[in-house]
Amino acid sequence: MYAGFTLIEILVVVGIIALLIAVLLPSLRRAREQAWAALCLANLKQQGVGFAAYGGDHKAYLPWVGSFRYSLMEGKYYLGFQPPESHDWAAVNGGLLYPRYVGSTPEVFYCPNNKAADINGPNGKATFLQRYRHPKHTDPQYQNSHNFPISPFGAYGYAIPAVEGKNPRDAGSRMYPEEVIRNFAPVPAAEYPYWRYLHDPAEPDPSFLGPFPQASRGRHAVHAFVSDGFFGGYQGYHLQSYNVLYSDFHARRVVDPGGRIGTAQLGPIRPWQYPGINDAKVYLVWDYFSRNH
Repeated sequence: MYAGFTLIEILVVVGIIALLIAVLLPSLRRAREQAWAALCLANLKQQGVGFAAYGGDHKAYLPWVGSFRYSLMEGKYYLGFQPPESHDWAAVNGGLLYPRYVGSTPEVFYCPNNKAADINGPNGKATFLQRYRHPKHTDPQYQNSHNFPISPFGAYGYAIPAVEGKNPRDAGSRMYPEEVIRNFAPVPAAEYPYWRYLHDPAEPDPSFLGPFPQASRGRHAVHAFVSDGFFGGYQGYHLQSYNVLYSDFHARRVVDPGGRIGTAQLGPIRPWQYPGINDAKVYLVWDYFSRNH
């Protein structure tokens, strides 16, 4: 007589397997997240080594800031150049580390959790290498640098306080001197938003990230320099925390208190507008990162 399994026995086995999957999946998901967070942090540490070497070769001047802080290359038009040079591509932000200071593969610019800056996406690695290899408008394979949406983007926000086109300094607490964070506008209302944030006498809502009295803003022994993102879709979120590279080129994980930064889904502050202290949360986050070095 054939000794097969009864329907009840099969259902019991299926139930046990389903229970094991339900128990193990959260652990596996957390292990994957921990691995991605570790890879992201390693990317920032490698960039830190590159930035230190770059600063050593350029009299403590670090790479200039792009008009978009996640760009790896941009059209020179966006940096104020005039024709015909304005038609060419230029490396900006961390993109200036490639290849001399970070090696010949640009994977270091991509966080596995940042899906808006996917290494295999339309603005990812292949786009970066194409623009890098064909930056001149006279090159037959050149792509129009005035078309900003085809610019290559990385996963890490660079030097948020600095004015575009200016160079942060490898100078510890003086990473962002006055000449880097303001545009010296003729009237205060036209000044760069971060400068206005620093000098705004209003107090922000402390329920977001705590109190930030005016006298304490931007005053840090060690400044946040590069982060895996915290506004809009450009966000490499790891187990309710972010990875941050600092002005002394160490990198560490910073916890998002109560998930408030991620939940806020902050948008970028435009260079020509300052929305007020409670809408300048991008800068509050940067200060929060700096406080938690």
